[in-house]
Order: sequence, then structure tokens, then C-alpha cells
Amino acid sequence: MERLNLCVKKYMNLIIDSIFTEPPSEVSCFRDVTLYSKIFIFEDILLECPTGTRSMYWRWLKKHGAHDFVSDLILNTEKEYGIKISPNKGNIIIPQIKAENLSHILKCLKVYSVLNKNPKIY
Repeated sequence: MERLNLCVKKYMNLIIDSIFTEPPSEVSCFRDVTLYSKIFIFEDILLECPTGTRSMYWRWLKKHGAHDFVSDLILNTEKEYGIKISPNKGNIIIPQIKAENLSHILKCLKVYSVLNKNPKIY
């Protein structure tokens, strides 16, 4: 039973690379990803930022109305467990978040929704 609890907790965070809040990614699509993820799949949405940029990214998110579903901003040196969306290293690797690939991203996230509800899949 202990192993099953660890599997479920492992996917409670979605970690998104902060680069996806900037152009050429689309802010509205970034917000759609965080909304879907927060409502249907993950407990927390974390934005991973380079050292010294947390306040800059938070101001950017607030200014563009994309902060509603972001739980916290973390440094890229901090260790957090979860599913990571990144342009180069992570569970979901994409070049940017845009309308053209939004359905692909949501389909990938939906897979983790199934894993969260059915940890025996492991």
C-alpha cells in the first residue's frame, strides 16, 4: 500500500519551464494549459525559473493575466517531484506553447490524469 501512495504523490505537481510564459509561446495557451492541469489533473502548478528571475516572471504573469492557476514559482536548482514540461528535458518536451500544439499538450497531460487515478498501471 505504501508504494501506491508514493506513485500518486509523485504526479501531484506539474512543473512548467518559465520560458513558456514568454513569446514565441502564447500567453493565452499557457493559461489554458495551467487551467486544465489545475482543474482536472494536478494539485499544484509550479513555474521553474532561473536564479534571480522569480519576481520578474511573477510580474510578467500578473501583467498578462496568466497567474491564476500557478501555485508557486521555484528555482531551477530546487528539487521538486512531478511532471515537467520543458523545451529540452522533461516528461513532455515541446518547443513552445502555442495554439498549434495545445491539443497535443493537453492529450499528453491527460495520460498523467489516468496514471493519477489508476496507480496500478505501474
